[in-house]
Amino acid sequence: MFDILIKTLKTGTVTTKYPKKPDIAPQGFRGMPELIPDKCTFCGECAKSCPPGVICLIENGQEKSLTLSICGCIFCGMCEEVCPVGAIRLTQEYELASKTKDELLTIIRRTA
Repeated sequence: MFDILIKTLKTGTVTTKYPKKPDIAPQGFRGMPELIPDKCTFCGECAKSCPPGVICLIENGQEKSLTLSICGCIFCGMCEEVCPVGAIRLTQEYELASKTKDELLTIIRRTA
């Protein structure tokens, strides 16, 4: 019993001050995907390669829209790898809590 107490006192504090001082994600961390509307050509390669299917390309006449839902994203990075123009990238963002699913939805549209 005393051995555990002594060991604990020698070790000291090993936790972080998270809420007050956010942790920095390590190099190579795959966080929230981000769509860059100016670069997107609406080719649909990201939607085809998305394993959970959370990226959808919708063509409605002259209007095209690309929808990305973070709710089911597994942060695999396939969308970033296959995008020929670099219109989607994984950020370092990992704090993704929200009150509604709509806050985790990104939609970009283009009318031809």
